[in-house]
Amino acid sequence: MFVMAAGAAMMLMVTGCGDGRKVPENSLAFDDVVYVEDEYPVTWELTEGDTLDIPVLGVSDFVIKDSLLIVSNNDNAGRVTVLSLDGKTVLGKFLREGRGPGEIVSFNGVSMTQFSHRDGHLTACWTDYAGTLVEWDVTASLRDGLSEVATRDLELDGSPWLLEALPIGDRGYLIAVAGEDKNTIKRFVLSREGKTEVTPPLERLNRAEVRSTAQGSGRVAGSGNMVVFSVPGFNSINGDYAYNPERGLVVEAERTRNSLSIFSIDGDYARTVCIYGKSIDDVSDVDVGNDRERLTLRPKAFPGFISALHWLREPEVELYVRLYSYDGEPLAEIPLPKGGIFYDFDISGGCLYVLVSGQELLIRYDVSGLLQEIGQ
Repeated sequence: MFVMAAGAAMMLMVTGCGDGRKVPENSLAFDDVVYVEDEYPVTWELTEGDTLDIPVLGVSDFVIKDSLLIVSNNDNAGRVTVLSLDGKTVLGKFLREGRGPGEIVSFNGVSMTQFSHRDGHLTACWTDYAGTLVEWDVTASLRDGLSEVATRDLELDGSPWLLEALPIGDRGYLIAVAGEDKNTIKRFVLSREGKTEVTPPLERLNRAEVRSTAQGSGRVAGSGNMVVFSVPGFNSINGDYAYNPERGLVVEAERTRNSLSIFSIDGDYARTVCIYGKSIDDVSDVDVGNDRERLTLRPKAFPGFISALHWLREPEVELYVRLYSYDGEPLAEIPLPKGGIFYDFDISGGCLYVLVSGQELLIRYDVSGLLQEIGQ
């Protein structure tokens, strides 16, 4: 069911681009900005969903790709289980931890993994901070019953942390690394031949620089001695990414800032959504370590819309999936059940899947009415 927000028609008239508000120079935003101000034309209230009885223990997160339900778990036979979309049939267990063929050293979960298609195969890739790219051929693994995994050293000399490697089709990868000062993020295109390029939209986002400092403390493993260290500022301007290959558009959702940017790599299109507040955050004002009241996580780029999880922590926890057009206009919001911090859509089936953290409850909701409402 949906509730039309009060004043929605007026909101859509005043929410838009180029209304005279100044974009701070030290920000994660382009000059073309849509201001949402926490107003959405449709609020879709979830009715009772179906809890899937999947034959997997220790499910920690999930994604839906190519009509497959792919879950992370704590099974020693493989950190990832691939199932049919209804969750009833296990199609394979993959990515066992270890150092042998087809094994992986570490894995942060499928929700932290970038999926794409290459040569007709569904593939997944992720990185470690040291600069290693791991690629998993999902299609070949399902065909052969073995984990088809390849690793590549990206040879990012001088970059202390590799943060992201987003496949962007024939162009290769959009790479994000922490700057040497640990208070900036450097984005660039890395071709499959190893060539690098900083395009105009990446150069604009790369200007953001955290200027405050914070101290942390902890115990040294083994000795137990307490040490004090500086908290890297790039954590406050780091984002999550998605890519729409049909449109050739990247989505960068800033985790702790109020901007979500949509752009083509070459800069033919570049627009930012100010998702809350009346102005884009000035990164100069960032208070490192004390900027987690609101989080924007797990952006997804579907053929007809963009989605992101909004996690509001103050005054009490609220969770929403919010939808936007590729023009940056707000389409709808979906309040999620408590603990529902992982989500994905089955567009063809008209369903939203939500995993309730800590309870291993994977719930499927019918949202076909909402998708029709927004033209999907």
